[in-house]
Amino acid sequence: MKQESLFNINYPIAKNHQIIQILPQFKPIKRGARKKGVERKYISRDGKSSAIIRMFKELDIADQDLLLTILAIALPISRGDVINKNSQNYSHLWKNLNIKPKEMIENLATIMITTTPYELLKELNKSKGQANYNWLFESLVRLANTTIEFKTPEFRGSTNLISYYFDENTEKLNIAINPVNAIVLMNDKKGYIFNNRIERLQLKNDTAKALHSVLLTLIDNNQTKSFNYEILIEKVYLENFETMNINERKNSKRTIKKALEKINELANWEIRMDKKFVSIKRKNN
Repeated sequence: MKQESLFNINYPIAKNHQIIQILPQFKPIKRGARKKGVERKYISRDGKSSAIIRMFKELDIADQDLLLTILAIALPISRGDVINKNSQNYSHLWKNLNIKPKEMIENLATIMITTTPYELLKELNKSKGQANYNWLFESLVRLANTTIEFKTPEFRGSTNLISYYFDENTEKLNIAINPVNAIVLMNDKKGYIFNNRIERLQLKNDTAKALHSVLLTLIDNNQTKSFNYEILIEKVYLENFETMNINERKNSKRTIKKALEKINELANWEIRMDKKFVSIKRKNN
């Protein structure tokens, strides 16, 4: 029986840039296996835009959950505040985004949210405990230390993914997102997709969450596509299937199949699997 959403979240959907937010610079990472100094490059479908993601520490699926929550809150129709280099009270957040080249940012603006650690943990469906509190700030550091070098037909440059400032006295947390994402949030243009956070919250496994994000980039509403398992494995784990050893291939294929079963339980997906291929239909969500 298909799952119906039982989750009540305040910010259900975040718009995301196809290159920068949804394509998997985020991946399932086993405990103790997080890499440092990671660089990945992505090219848009039309070949006209590209992004190089440089991470001081590799980003996992929980980090992606946090970023999607930040973006959802930042939607101007919710409570995101537009700031620029002249915003006196928040000039440090703008500066810490490290936008380059500076001569190209005269007319740029970005979006800042004011929240609390408790609100973010609640939105992420995490308890207010010290361990989760520590994780939240560690994740913010990882996101803030991630740099994006982008190139489009209109502009090129680099910026950090986010910047943040926490006031210990008021317990207020200010977070500014990079101008590339701000452009997405402030302008409803084609070329961007939605990540359904209500669906995502129903998926408890990191691989299922990662695969769900990948499928949103590959399949449009009311569309059916077929894939072999190897393609999905490579997009989720960011590794070439042919370079894996026999045990890794078997384990990854088994894990992907279990993730597909979980996604198939969602109301807006129909998935049929055989030995070599999987057929996936995405309904209008």
